[in-house]
Amino acid sequence: MSTYDSTLPYPRDLKGYGRDVPHAQWPQQARVAVQFVLNYEEGGENAVLHGDPASEQFLSE
Repeated sequence: MSTYDSTLPYPRDLKGYGRDVPHAQWPQQARVAVQFVLNYEEGGENAVLHGDPASEQFLSE
């Protein structure tokens, strides 16, 4: 079984934009409708990166 060394840098950038949000310049002052959906699930998937023996096999995303 392999384990993830937490002293190494994580291979994904999870920082986001923070205070430097990009400002879109839409043509002719167009507006955009945005819908946010928050999906909270308890538990999690197996990930070899986090020390699990195998990754999830049946994820369809």
